[in-house]
Amino acid sequence: QTMILWRDKNVREIGKLMIPRTLGIAINQLNFLAITIIGSTLVSGSIAIFNLANNLQYFPIGIIGVSFAIAAFPALAQAVAENRKQDVISELSATIRQILFFIIPITIIFLLLRAQIVRVVLGSGQFNWDDTILTANTLAFFSFSLFAQCLIPLLARAFYALHDTWTPFLIGLATTIVNITVAIYFKSSFGVSGLALAFSISTIIQLALIWVFLRKKLGTIKENEIITSLYKISVAALVMAIVVQLF
Repeated sequence: QTMILWRDKNVREIGKLMIPRTLGIAINQLNFLAITIIGSTLVSGSIAIFNLANNLQYFPIGIIGVSFAIAAFPALAQAVAENRKQDVISELSATIRQILFFIIPITIIFLLLRAQIVRVVLGSGQFNWDDTILTANTLAFFSFSLFAQCLIPLLARAFYALHDTWTPFLIGLATTIVNITVAIYFKSSFGVSGLALAFSISTIIQLALIWVFLRKKLGTIKENEIITSLYKISVAALVMAIVVQLF
């Protein structure tokens, strides 16, 4: 009965899609393992600082980026299954704009109030002011790529809906190599903050690549509408930044 099941074309299709997806998860773990090894060559406590800053910056990613991606995936998959390409593009573009609407103001808050955030969440016990500043600076470098980290799960799931799991995996593999290389280069100049900077640079590159390859598949992601929304959001975020800085 098992042999008959594996001969089913749909089961085999699922198996083919699972392989690169599983490898992609392994690549993410390998990436953080490499960063941990590089961090271990720095001063004592660097790995702890990196992990604390990473946990703080992942909070909005989990709530906004991952949540929106998971919520949008069924609609994307159904539109692909029913061959409604324009609906795929519209759903994808609208979700991107919704993510940017939330993540850009949050990025401003993380950049301007990073020390306050770290102090409120972690500032107790043996966690002194020097630790706070170091974690805050690392958090700032992470924050530069919050928009990319929130958009990548959505764009990756667009590929999954299109039955293409190899492209996100190969892009992730390439940018992991970039991350490790840049981290080795920056660690001597920026210390643990350089690891976060390398991560942000590689993540933005990953977003750019995955966007280009997805656009080739779809033809467009309605970039004009996204740019218009981005302009409005950025202006509002700038006003918010001025108010936050004044207070």
